[in-house]
Amino acid sequence: MSSVQKWVLIPLLVLLMCLATFAAGFGVGHYLLPSGQVAAEQTAAEHEEQFAVFWEAWRVVEEEFYTDQPLDYQALTYGAARGMVQSLGDPHTTFLTPDQADMFSQDLEGSFGGVGVTISPTDDGYVQVVKLIAGGPAEKTILQPGDVILAVNGTSIHGMDQNEAIALIRGEIGTEVKLLVRHNDEQVELTITRAQITIPTTERDLLDGNIAYLSLAEFNARATALVQADLQELLKSKPIGLILDLRGNPGGYLHIVEQIGDEFLGEGPFVIERSSTGDESRRSTTSRGSAEEISLVVLVDGGSASASEILAGAVQDRRRGAVIGEQTYGKGSVQVTERLSDGSAVTVTIRKWFTPSDRAIDGQGLTPDIIVEFSQEDVQAGRDPQLERAVSYLLETRDQ
Repeated sequence: MSSVQKWVLIPLLVLLMCLATFAAGFGVGHYLLPSGQVAAEQTAAEHEEQFAVFWEAWRVVEEEFYTDQPLDYQALTYGAARGMVQSLGDPHTTFLTPDQADMFSQDLEGSFGGVGVTISPTDDGYVQVVKLIAGGPAEKTILQPGDVILAVNGTSIHGMDQNEAIALIRGEIGTEVKLLVRHNDEQVELTITRAQITIPTTERDLLDGNIAYLSLAEFNARATALVQADLQELLKSKPIGLILDLRGNPGGYLHIVEQIGDEFLGEGPFVIERSSTGDESRRSTTSRGSAEEISLVVLVDGGSASASEILAGAVQDRRRGAVIGEQTYGKGSVQVTERLSDGSAVTVTIRKWFTPSDRAIDGQGLTPDIIVEFSQEDVQAGRDPQLERAVSYLLETRDQ
């Protein structure tokens, strides 16, 4: 490797190490040990000594690795950055390539180019279709929830990170993507033209018995205005109760869940944020919400994570309503995403959060007040036992 290549890569690697091991966002020049003790600042000589091993390994690969193709130095750099971040042992502290970082930003803005499916990992190393987004290209094919995606444009996704699989499926609007899927125990190849996908952030309905229903897909940049508008329309009918559906909601912006929580909860504690040094911030809701008095049920499941758990946990702790469904995911940490000079990014965990009564959620999740399973048989039969239980709960409590 030329000296120019080496000195281009050194600043990037040093920056990545600083972002992942230093307390990002606190503006301090030290890093935090697991015990919370402050370690002494490392000198330039110590950094150089530590990196000597890396460059020794780099030289061995560069000079001795057998290959009939030129080495991809960008892939080596990204691999080193990814391995460094993974060594921290935190699944939510990650390295993102430029494409993955763009995808992450698009998710939070609620719009992107793709085929219109949501996916989750399978036990055998692939991904499966969880939901078809209404109006998306996939909805016009044979694809259905439960189908397993095996390859994208001829590239097997076995063992691939979920973000990598998503990045392959998404792409420029109007281009084609070939998906090899396992559908009804048969392998089928589908060619789908990508389109502009706008995530339906909210869905509202007025159910039998005059019960308001509001589904929230994620706490993205558009969510607050949409929830407020939906509540305004739903409350015109003076419903006897309201079901807030957070099933499958992976979270989103912290300030957005604060704003939305304010609509359902009166003045009081909402969430506690705590750093590894014990510094904490306590956030509260106000008395300005439009749905603070109506009887409330929050639906959750294993896909309800992060911001969804913040809101559901506050509802539970403050006994504002009933949480119904299945155990939640258990993501009780706060991340910041730092873009790097080439468009890649590092997402770093900087704090943990706790419910108003100081319950930890990270790695545990929330246990609903009323546990109701949702089986694959229910899906195939078109039943929703969790929603049915939420409706019956509101009707029962109205008569009490």
